[in-house]
This record gives sequence, C-alpha cells and structure tokens, in this order.
Amino acid sequence: MRKEDFLSIVVYLLMIVVAIFIGELIISPAFATSALNLVEPDTYIFAISTIVVGLLINTILFEVGHVLGALIGGYKVISVTVLGFSFYKTKNKWRFGFKRYEGLTGETKIVARKEKTRPRLFLFGPTLMVLLEFGIATALFLSFGPKEAIHHQSLIVAGIGAMLLLYNIMPFKLDNFTDGYYIVLLGRKINKEAYNELIRIESRIHEGEDIGEIKTFEEVTTLTARVTLYTLYRLIDEGKFKEALEIIERLIADDKKIELEFVGRIKAQKIYLLLHTKAMEVTENYWFNELSTQERRFISNDLTFETMRSYFLYSGLVTKSESECLFVLNRLKRAERLRLNEYREEEELKLFKEAVLKVRAENPTWELNYDE
Repeated sequence: MRKEDFLSIVVYLLMIVVAIFIGELIISPAFATSALNLVEPDTYIFAISTIVVGLLINTILFEVGHVLGALIGGYKVISVTVLGFSFYKTKNKWRFGFKRYEGLTGETKIVARKEKTRPRLFLFGPTLMVLLEFGIATALFLSFGPKEAIHHQSLIVAGIGAMLLLYNIMPFKLDNFTDGYYIVLLGRKINKEAYNELIRIESRIHEGEDIGEIKTFEEVTTLTARVTLYTLYRLIDEGKFKEALEIIERLIADDKKIELEFVGRIKAQKIYLLLHTKAMEVTENYWFNELSTQERRFISNDLTFETMRSYFLYSGLVTKSESECLFVLNRLKRAERLRLNEYREEEELKLFKEAVLKVRAENPTWELNYDE
C-alpha cells in the first residue's frame, strides 16, 4: 500500500469519527421530541436535507475562499468547479459545463496577473472561510433555542465544514493534492518559483498560446519535476532523445524527493526512450530489475496518454503481450475524457499512432483495433 493511500484511509477514518460525533451529539438530540417535535419520516428528511445543504454550502465556501485568496494574491480566476459543475472562462466570456476536477469536492484554476504573486493566500482562503462559518454558526446556535431547527442545523453545517477542512489542511499528499500539502511545499523558495512557473505554463495553455521558454531548476522537488516534465515531453516531440534521457537521469537520481505519480511518469518516458535507443534486453532489464513493483503497477495503470503510449510499446515489443496492448487500447477513450486540457493531445496521438504501427509490424497476427 502506498504511503498516500494509507494516510488517506487514516484521514477518512478521522472524518468518519467527526461524522459520528455530529450524529450522536447534534443530530440525535435534535430528533428528541422535546427539541423539535419531529416524527418519522420528518426526522430523516430533516437530517438528510441539512446534510446535503451543509455539503453544498461548504463546498461553495471552499471555492469562494480560493477565489478571494486568488484575487488578493495577484491571480485571476479562469474556472471554478463545484462537485463537477464548472464555470470556466474562454477568451471572450464565461461558460458553464461539467468538468473533471482535482480535489475532494471542487477546484479553482487560476492564472497569474502579475509577476509577484502570493499563492499562500489562494491556498489559505478555504480555511479562513470555514473559520468565518464557525463564527456565524456559533452566533446562530446561541441566538436560537433548542426548539428551533436552525439551532441544530447551524452546528451540523459547521461540522461538515470541519470534516472537509480536516481533509484539506493535511500537510501531505492524500489521494488528492491538498491545500495543506501545497502550503508546506511553498515554505521553500524553490517550490514557490516552480509553483508560479506551473501557473504560468497552465495560463498559456488555457489561452491557447505557446508556453514559450520553460524555466529550468537544478534542485529536484515534486514541483520542479512537474515543470521539467513539460521540457521532457517537448524534447521527445522534437526527437531529442539523448537530451531527454539526460534530464530523466538527473530527476530519478533524486526520485525519493518526488511524488510517486510523477516518478512513474518520468520513468515511463525512460522506457519509451530506451526502446528507441537501446536493445530490447536493456529495456527489459530496466523494467524488472530497476523499477519497483509499485512503479510497475503505476505505469501499467496510469491514465495519461504519455504513460500509456510507453506501456503499450513496451508490452508490444518486449513482453509481447497482446492482452496488455488491448488493455491499453480499451482505456484510451477514458483517458481522453480525463485529460485536463488539449495541450499536446495532437502530438501524443501522433506518437501513439507510431507506437501502434511498430507493434503491429512486430506482431502481424494480433488484432489491435485502434481508431485513429
């Protein structure tokens, strides 16, 4: 089990403890006839409706906090997503749609308005909004008696906010990148520079512009590695395999400083490059003797075009596994739906087509259905 999976389970268990606390000390007393005079099914309607409304209120509050923090911190907002419902900005106007998001309940995407920005304000925004909510909930609780529904509802809503905040402020990566994790990373100057470079790159991508010169970083961290991946993919597009391998070797020399998913994607590109520059035996040795079981599992299951292209080629040329190649092909549509933007999509599809042609040539009897 990965460290982040274990930590995620622990945090979810803590959230369940908070939920039980809310149920036993807030919701159950509210059901008492001496309090609200509720009878079935009114008790369940009261509880469910309050929980649903509380979840919506807190989810919206989190993204409002991100928006306000972004504006004060020197950014402009380009999209706000709440439980999949997304308001996003095109070049001319705001639009509405349903989008995938990275986060527990929502995500706000930003671009820098000026060179000097304060990303911590963006990341601390939700915490400040929940603290404000606690203050309002306390005032309502004290202002209304136990026979008033809002007396109990205010605490339930605030309790849901506490559950979400507990997840969001964790100072390490869970199954998502939390604000608390980013806040810890941004305590170092190198990570702040890399974070703003990522924002700049994503801003260019959003505006449909060339991302230009990519900043280079000598020190290896998760955030600098994420920036360097853009350089790595660019070199692969240009066929500069030697330079790409040099970058990879520098990154994986300090791979314990990088989160697993980015290590996996970096090493997946090494597999791709080895297949183009070395004998098959070298790639096979790298897969079985240098990659951990965890890394092999990640590469075989990752849903990014870049990793899937590498694993498909490896499965077709080295292990000669038709079933694994079909496994990759059958997941391409899903990978396309999950892709966060169209950056390099055309280039990746071209590279994937080349990989399919190579595998078909090596295994002419295989039935690989690939819709270009």
